[in-house]
Amino acid sequence: MISLLRGRVQNVSGSQAVIMVGGVGYLVNVPLGTHLPSGQDGEVTLYTMLIVRPDGMDLYGFVDQRQREIFSLLLNVTGIGPKTAMNILSQVDPNRFLDEVVCENLAYLTSLPGIGSKSAQRIVLELKERIAKHHRPRSANVDRNIASDAVAALVTLGYSETQARRAVGAVSAETVEDLVRKALKELV
Repeated sequence: MISLLRGRVQNVSGSQAVIMVGGVGYLVNVPLGTHLPSGQDGEVTLYTMLIVRPDGMDLYGFVDQRQREIFSLLLNVTGIGPKTAMNILSQVDPNRFLDEVVCENLAYLTSLPGIGSKSAQRIVLELKERIAKHHRPRSANVDRNIASDAVAALVTLGYSETQARRAVGAVSAETVEDLVRKALKELV
């Protein structure tokens, strides 16, 4: 198994990069938005996971180990494959994702690309205990109360509960007012 690549970035195209290691170019799938240096000074270290399927092999690379751990965890959730896991990792801060799973924030999870309410419930059900063993959320109950108050405020303003949960889940803030303000921008 290929666990780590250290080499020069030859080419980046969307969510794929070619990393030159010892004269061999490895095609690596990376989360969108991953900054990889290029050119002669473009040496990079990627923590990788090789997935072998009947129709081929795919190599997935991450700039930090936490991303690779989350990718691996997501692949163990029923119904989530590598493509959905990569889409999620392209959109999240790894620590916030872990916090939200432990806190069972379904609104946040359903705001992620490719995750509906059933998938969000499966993520919590299948990962919460595993994550909680190694990761303590920063402010579980306070964040959950702020989020539910913000959702209630948006529903009062005429948005559906689904719209409100998605908008609140897509942003973060310390107070209900800031959360509602940011969520309203998401809804526009």
